[in-house]
Amino acid sequence: MALATREVIRMSHNSAVRPSAPAASRRRRAAARLGMSSLAAATIAGTAFTCLPAAQADHDGHGTGRIHGIVLETGRIIAPGIDVSLYKADGEFVHATVTDSSEGAFAFEGLEPGAYVLWYENQNQAVTEWWQNQPDQASATPIQLSEGQSFQADAYLTDVSENLVPPTITGTATVGSTLTASRGQWFPTVNVNFSYQWLRGNQPISGATAETYKVTAADAGQTISVRVIAEVQGGTESATSLPTATVPGGQPPVTAVVGTAAPTISGPKVEGSVLTATTGAWTPSDVTVSYQWLRGGQPITGATGPAYTTTSADVGQSLTVRTTASKAGLAAATQASAAHGPITAAPVVVTPPTSVTAPKVSGTARVGGTLSASTGAWGGSQGTYGYQWTKGGKPIAGATGPKLKLAPAHAGASIAVVVTATNAAGTTSKASSAVKVAKAPTTLTVKATGGAKQVKVAVKTAGAGKRSGKVKVTVKVGKKTVVKNTTLVAGARTLTVKGLPRGTAKVTVAYLGDSSSAAATKKVTTKVR
Repeated sequence: MALATREVIRMSHNSAVRPSAPAASRRRRAAARLGMSSLAAATIAGTAFTCLPAAQADHDGHGTGRIHGIVLETGRIIAPGIDVSLYKADGEFVHATVTDSSEGAFAFEGLEPGAYVLWYENQNQAVTEWWQNQPDQASATPIQLSEGQSFQADAYLTDVSENLVPPTITGTATVGSTLTASRGQWFPTVNVNFSYQWLRGNQPISGATAETYKVTAADAGQTISVRVIAEVQGGTESATSLPTATVPGGQPPVTAVVGTAAPTISGPKVEGSVLTATTGAWTPSDVTVSYQWLRGGQPITGATGPAYTTTSADVGQSLTVRTTASKAGLAAATQASAAHGPITAAPVVVTPPTSVTAPKVSGTARVGGTLSASTGAWGGSQGTYGYQWTKGGKPIAGATGPKLKLAPAHAGASIAVVVTATNAAGTTSKASSAVKVAKAPTTLTVKATGGAKQVKVAVKTAGAGKRSGKVKVTVKVGKKTVVKNTTLVAGARTLTVKGLPRGTAKVTVAYLGDSSSAAATKKVTTKVR
């Protein structure tokens, strides 16, 4: 956290490496602070500094300890590329690294328990130190590291001087009295020029640049502080004391907005309600007021107006509003309201169901098939659904589920489903489009047995329909054709056709179908003796 000392600056007269003009200027300041002549200072200004051996940030040791930190440079800005070297307290070199570019951070990993010291070097500004502002390794502050410990060792490397203890003021702040400034503690102080600037209410007092200051009537109602400036070759660092008590006599000027009454919140403490906030009261009254709503003490993103609509995120929480008043030339002030809450959940509002998309019927629309119903799409509050299948617009007894098995009685009919949605607010029904039910297909089995001048024909049917109705049997042997008509009984029938000549009989059986069964035809042959 300080300037380089003569013991630790290492220089290389490598003419191939030239410092930048700002760097050269800083090096002249550094050399001057070490008490060097102008010629020596110029030599250092044109010299490039070399760093300790660079290495990766992680030390691949066998321990579990860690030393890390952040290094800032003059102006307290991030300092990438700062050399950081780690030694054991007995002087043994352990490892070296450089700070990274994003945070100015460094770290040594895998350290074994023991005592270590750190050395920092900013080659660009010719600034070095051992940890805790020590000028050399012999006086370096050791870090006692235990197994698994992580130790943070930050540093501030300024090419001027660092204030370690702020300035102070002694004396009584009354008109006519004399105040004396102590510059506090700085490191280093060799070849550093210190100056003073006295302040009245944080504003510089013209001509008040000595170590002492006599309080005047103009200071009445104000506080007094002092700023100490450290300077080396044009570079400066400063530190300001705490202010004195207000100098008595006269009226203190208005320097800030003052809140005289906190804002209030009005509105129902229920989810979905609109809450309204007042501005509160302020002195002076002609101020500009901004708002910030808070949930459980945390700011609500985007809630920066005088009104706020509560949401589900607010349920169970209390809300407050913070108002900030500002006016040009005055310090802003903030006030917070009392808590408003807790916010309760909004009552459930149930709306009757409304049909958005009608139910649909899908499946095989023929006797023996199964139809399925969708509920369709509904608006309103969630509810339950009921089904009623219809035939020709009339309810089918017992058909109140999402599926319907098609029976012979449904053949040729128009089948639809009515879906009824029900919730606490009411009931709404919606019918699907109708589908026409086809007859069931018929599987026909024919067995023809030839005999002496006759053929015995056995007919059987299979299918989901009734399987009733007429059957036409045609037997042709040579030039003779005999046709017989009969009626199925329980889906079957056997008959005998006589008076046939010898030969091959061609038998054709035609089932004519019924109201629920489709027609079918079957041909077979047999021999007539």
